[in-house]
Amino acid sequence: MDQFDMVAPVLRPAQTRSLPDEVFGQLLAEILSGRYAPGSTLPGERGLSDVFQVNRHVVREALKRLEQVGLVKTVHGGGTKVLEFRRSAGLDLLAVIADHPEAMEGMLPLLLSALQMRAVIGVDAARLCAQGASDGLRAELLEAGETLASVAHGPELLPLDQRFWKHLLDGAGNIAYQLAFNSLIRAVHADPYFSLGWLEHELERCDYRRPIARAIADRDPDAAATVARDALSPAAELLGSIAPSPKSAASERT
Repeated sequence: MDQFDMVAPVLRPAQTRSLPDEVFGQLLAEILSGRYAPGSTLPGERGLSDVFQVNRHVVREALKRLEQVGLVKTVHGGGTKVLEFRRSAGLDLLAVIADHPEAMEGMLPLLLSALQMRAVIGVDAARLCAQGASDGLRAELLEAGETLASVAHGPELLPLDQRFWKHLLDGAGNIAYQLAFNSLIRAVHADPYFSLGWLEHELERCDYRRPIARAIADRDPDAAATVARDALSPAAELLGSIAPSPKSAASERT
């Protein structure tokens, strides 16, 4: 039994979305789950065409996208090699995963990492916002915090929370933080039920939006950073209690 025979039952004919996107999504899930391990070789175009029941052009498009996000590398005469995504991919992979929920299987360590990075960026962004935000933006943050505080539960929390952080990151003035935060939020919000759960958990622990907004309005960077740190820790702690650490997950794969 060759490698393709071993993994073929996991794959299925492409049926939904655009065909290249469907093939890409399934291969993405197989690679991130470790069923195609780093260093292994994907089946050839002909084999993938047969199992997906698509033509080779569709397969080539899917493989090209995998290479663009740093998951595989085409080796002349050696097929398509699977890469260790922790060393070859970038934050754009988070946005890709958000668009392909089937790739979320086994990705709790990645989500934990995203929440931890969200906390790091959020703390420093709150400090920078308190230092340099305009009066108008400080007022918008106060309003966004009050609006969010009036909603205890439900799907309205997600867009309101994103609006709050959009204002805060605008005030921080760090473009790299904004771009990274966009990718992080897309990843952790890929599953609305999951993201709503940790967001409600944060709000139950601490109505942090108003204290952060008030510290920023008071131009107190230290207070803003402290409140943000206290506020953004619960979600990562909650997920960390049920998910393996990113470090241990990486060890299991090597």
